[in-house]
Amino acid sequence: MEIQLQIGTSATLRNAADLRQQCLDVLEGSGPIIVDIGDVTDADLSFVQTMHALRDAAGQADRQVRLRTPAPAPVAALLERAGFLSAASPQDLDFWFHGERPQ
Repeated sequence: MEIQLQIGTSATLRNAADLRQQCLDVLEGSGPIIVDIGDVTDADLSFVQTMHALRDAAGQADRQVRLRTPAPAPVAALLERAGFLSAASPQDLDFWFHGERPQ
């Protein structure tokens, strides 16, 4: 059974502690983790770091983390500005964009 993690419109340092706790909560369960970031309109690097940490922790527990839909435009723009797309692995592209690099 999959576990849902819903991210609101803002995924910034201001609410990073809440997002961290949500991630810890879903890691206590079992099965794949589906993260819905479709509503995110404001994000910063704390969000990217938290998602990276969630993926690492889930991987260590032999669990899968994936996004419900490809990253929305504000998240894609953040990843581009931060330089993540220029060095993205196939696994990163699959996670953030379901394998399709944004144009």
